[in-house]
Amino acid sequence: MMSLFKYILSGTVLCFSLQVRAQIFNKGKDADELYEEAVKETRLNHYQKAIQLSKEALQKRPDFTDQELLLGRLYMLTGNTELARRYVKQVLIKAPTYHDAYLYAINIEMTAKKHQEAECYADQGLFYFPEDKELMLKKLGILDASERFFQGGNYATALLEKHTNDTTVQRAYTGHFLLAGRYYQLRNNQLLSQQNYERALLLDPGNAEAKAAITSMYIKSGSYTRAIEQVNAELAENPGSYELMMRKLGLLQDMHDYPEAIDQLQQILKRWPSDAKARGMETPLRMEAAAWYANTDPYLLYQGVLEKNPGNREALDKVIGLSMSRGAYREATAWINRGLKNNPNDPKLLALKLDVLESDRKYTEAALLAEKLYANNRSSTDLKSRYTALKIASGRDYLAQQQYDLALAEFDKALQTDPRDTTALDMMANTYISQKDNVHALQVLDQALVSYPSNNRFLLKKSGILASMGQYDEAAAIAEQLLRQSPADPRYAANLTDLHLTAGRTLLQAEEYDMAAREFRTVLAQAPDNLEALNYLVNLHNATGQPDSSLFYADLALTHYPDNKELLLKKAGILTDMKRYNEANAISYQLMQRYPFTVKYRTAYTDGLIAAASAYQRNNAPDSALAIYRQVLGLNRKDSLALLNSINLLSAKQEYDSALLYANQGIRFYPDNTSFIQKRAVTLENKKMYAEAALAADSVVKFSRTPENLDYADYLHSKTTKNQFGMFFLHSSYDYQDNSYNIATLEYRHFFKRGSYAARLNYAGREQGTGLQGEAELYYTHNPKLYSYALATYSNELVFPRARLAYSLFKTFKHDIEGELGIRYLSADSSNSVSGVASIAKTWKDFWVNFRAYFISDSPEFYTSYNLTARYYMNRQQDYISFNAGLGTSPDDRSRLIQFPKLAGLLTRSVGAGYQKTFRYRTTAGIFGTWINQKITTIEFQNQYDIYITLQRKF
Repeated sequence: MMSLFKYILSGTVLCFSLQVRAQIFNKGKDADELYEEAVKETRLNHYQKAIQLSKEALQKRPDFTDQELLLGRLYMLTGNTELARRYVKQVLIKAPTYHDAYLYAINIEMTAKKHQEAECYADQGLFYFPEDKELMLKKLGILDASERFFQGGNYATALLEKHTNDTTVQRAYTGHFLLAGRYYQLRNNQLLSQQNYERALLLDPGNAEAKAAITSMYIKSGSYTRAIEQVNAELAENPGSYELMMRKLGLLQDMHDYPEAIDQLQQILKRWPSDAKARGMETPLRMEAAAWYANTDPYLLYQGVLEKNPGNREALDKVIGLSMSRGAYREATAWINRGLKNNPNDPKLLALKLDVLESDRKYTEAALLAEKLYANNRSSTDLKSRYTALKIASGRDYLAQQQYDLALAEFDKALQTDPRDTTALDMMANTYISQKDNVHALQVLDQALVSYPSNNRFLLKKSGILASMGQYDEAAAIAEQLLRQSPADPRYAANLTDLHLTAGRTLLQAEEYDMAAREFRTVLAQAPDNLEALNYLVNLHNATGQPDSSLFYADLALTHYPDNKELLLKKAGILTDMKRYNEANAISYQLMQRYPFTVKYRTAYTDGLIAAASAYQRNNAPDSALAIYRQVLGLNRKDSLALLNSINLLSAKQEYDSALLYANQGIRFYPDNTSFIQKRAVTLENKKMYAEAALAADSVVKFSRTPENLDYADYLHSKTTKNQFGMFFLHSSYDYQDNSYNIATLEYRHFFKRGSYAARLNYAGREQGTGLQGEAELYYTHNPKLYSYALATYSNELVFPRARLAYSLFKTFKHDIEGELGIRYLSADSSNSVSGVASIAKTWKDFWVNFRAYFISDSPEFYTSYNLTARYYMNRQQDYISFNAGLGTSPDDRSRLIQFPKLAGLLTRSVGAGYQKTFRYRTTAGIFGTWINQKITTIEFQNQYDIYITLQRKF
């Protein structure tokens, strides 16, 4: 029982300790990971789950503004306006330049129909982002929602001027004026409704809603002429439209213009002769016309009076009034002009004409008329201000049409009338800025600043122009002046910062790195945590080869933004460039652990490991490099660079089995990559598995049929052959006899692992008969530095010596030096000779030189012979050119062995040269020539000439 209690107690303690350990070591997900999960849940519309994750993230990091904004958005999506407002407001307090927060704040207030609060947020956002399109569109929407259409119209016009070609802005502009037109139409304000619809049509001439509304208003107000003009304009584009032609017929009928109406009906019947509706209208239309003409229209009455008495002022006033009341401004203008012919300076008529022109937005003509009126009454301040305003309005129209010269002329005339008019000064400066004429723009602004030296708008504009001209010092001086005047206004601090940043960027593009760095340091002196300036300094010093300075600014930036992922990644890159791989990889590893699904951090860590491994490789530390490459492959077993470098390192260490495993792995992942197939072929070659290596080389050729790949495949295939057939022909001629002697040879050779053996049959015809000789030859490799050569021959003695035996042992020494010791035995006629052989050979790159000496004992005589051979190898040592020179007759001289007993003691000199060529590592052909000169007596010499041809084929 006691033992059972002990087991239970120990088990309880163990469970408790495991729980405590889990609580201590299991830290859970960090704030960034929770944020990313919350974003994913939001996209899936799992709002409650996203809210829970967001709250957990804020518990871990209360100052996480991105998370606070996301939470505000989630509450907005779930209809909790109060909490949404609270979190978005907190974000704006902490980060007043957070652009998206202003959009959310505006949406929240608009949903709650608190238009004033929404406008405050829009204005606050535009303070930090003065020409931001989204915020400007939001403000236009606020003005429309609060039914402030007059302000909205001005704002829509300003918005379109800033973003002329933006289709979103164009739609918003048209939408505003359509909304305003509907608003005024519902309230029976036909004039304003019509003006707004006309503004919509200026940008969108084909807008069906605006066209229909205007036509309806024309009809309702009795302005049939303009309605007819509208329909005629549409008929010009679509002349065969039944609907438009019927609408025109109805308008003519409403206008009581029956002759035209009847003519229009006839055109419709001509096009659609069987149309029942049109045929049914003909008789009623003519009856209606007859009834109408029984009475008289007042307009026509007064018109008739004027025709009889053109000077009747009462009739003229009535006609003008009736025209204007019907909205027929063109007719009104015509009657006014008719009255002005008789009374050119009539103030009432001129004033009426001015009103009509201004209402019809003909500002240029209106301004000319206002100028005339003002010239006649210089004391009128109203006429002066109206003339100035009309000139400015005319200039605006020209500016909108990009007719800059005409616009400047209008603004100049306005300034001649009122040199201190701020609007005219501002518009003239804007016109020059639009033309990129900064010099004249500056002149206008300087003129404005004489009258308004403290006008911040003019000062800001001048600062901006100076900056665009590259005069950053002067621009910054103005910005500093504005900041001193209003130190609490963040706009001016932001403007000064932007100036220095812009100057720095410009200097950076001009590769003026020192001057650019000075500008960025000035920004940091004003705002030490300015991330853009810090980033530029990090990049600038890194690009100019100053990694220490780059690292200093990276560390400085991280003191302000310790969790900034991009800064940490940048620091890792700098440390990698400084070859401080361990530190760099530690940072990349932490980023990879924090953001396991972000590819760039995994890539950065992998690149850092590869850089460290490459450094070990360069420093001849292959084991350390291989260990790191294994780490890389642990992260990404498909990393091609790590696989290739591992193969190279393992091959250099002669660990061919491991190298082959990596090569096969690379081929599995990248079956079309010839590099891995090539590595497999080379590794198999190193393992002397030539058949498999040749198959791999053939695969490389299929992908890339280059001469190099074909050559390597041929080479490997040649290594798989074990047999060789050869034919040799030796032709000897002499200057001391007419006969020439030939020797033909057939050879079979077999290659085995340690060398080769061969059997040869030599054939030679002589006067005394046919000579045959059999040969057996062996090359045998004892170890990489030692091999043997052995030869045995036997003949029928008619031409060749009876027997020959030869043996040599070769040893390879350092520095590509090879030594030989051997013995030769020759039995010919009644002579038997034994010779000792010694040689030394040396290789210099593509050159090979051999010197051989023979010590010949032919009892009772003793002779010596020497031979020097040099070769120059080409084409991977397949081909060579040879040169040889000899002194004395050697027992290895095939062409003279039959005469060896007679020639052994003579003074003999020989020189020769040859060329051997191998085709695709299988077929070898060679030709060699030798001239032999021998001294017979003290004054007598004889010559021998040898031509030796060879042909060998492996199979």
